[in-house]
Amino acid sequence: MIDARGPYRGGALFVGVSGLLHFIAPAVTGFAADTLFLIPVGALYLLIAYVLLRGSRLMAYIAFLLMMLGSCFAIASIWTPPAAFGWAMAGIAVADWLAAIALFVALWRNKAAMAEV
Repeated sequence: MIDARGPYRGGALFVGVSGLLHFIAPAVTGFAADTLFLIPVGALYLLIAYVLLRGSRLMAYIAFLLMMLGSCFAIASIWTPPAAFGWAMAGIAVADWLAAIALFVALWRNKAAMAEV
């Protein structure tokens, strides 16, 4: 059973949104060959979101680093043609940053506050 009240639920939400956007980005470009690499990455992000909902602190640290790295790749890809791909990558970058912020807050807040959640 998934505990959606855990300390990493906010991060899991944004990681899941980013994962879904990884599936949408190739669709808006007509499944161009150079965008198909996003599909397995999106599947990995959805798996990470599931594990975060289960409350794994180690996965939260890993996801934080992956979101920071993923946002760098997404920002670097924003100006790649076609324009629709750039908008999708901008959405992915925003979702990655929101996930990183949520995970940062959950990982580095006071231990006493975590016990109350």
